[in-house]
Amino acid sequence: MQIKSVLVLLILVLAGCATPPEVKQLSVQQNSYFDAAIKAVTIQSEALILATEKLVAQAQQRITDEEKSSQKVFEDLMQQGALSASDAQGTITSLAATAKAAEQSRAQLNQDLAAIKQKSNELIAFLSKMKQVNITLDSYIQSEKAGEAVVNDIMKQPSVSALLDTINSLTPKILSGATEINTLLNGIN
Repeated sequence: MQIKSVLVLLILVLAGCATPPEVKQLSVQQNSYFDAAIKAVTIQSEALILATEKLVAQAQQRITDEEKSSQKVFEDLMQQGALSASDAQGTITSLAATAKAAEQSRAQLNQDLAAIKQKSNELIAFLSKMKQVNITLDSYIQSEKAGEAVVNDIMKQPSVSALLDTINSLTPKILSGATEINTLLNGIN
């Protein structure tokens, strides 16, 4: 009689702890949601980079046009003989400074573009890591044993806590990266 009572109690405990099938289905479906989000962010990142490359090219062309314009003014003044030797030297110094500033501006534009590409890649990597977290969570929802196997064998993490630590360390970086991308884009315009 006592064994029957223990078995009934065990069955009730196990039945009470079971994850509802709808939750398991939602957990599985969430992986496809992450796939869709990763695809969308990848496409948006590519579009952002393409637009940024165009803005950089336009800005660099404006710099080149400004340099050519300054050089043309100097050449015209020299041909007309309208510049004294000291004025010519001052103009040459000014042209050299303009060329140096133009080169620095081009370098900054290229650095900003590289930073935007890096931040976009970090966001995609973050979403991929979030999908890994979801796969782990899904495995634990299906069964604790399966969850532990996923954490150890597939994710190569010693524990769920280690996986959470990874995500927690990436989150502030992603949030600041979004702000940084916005700042960089505003600087390119």
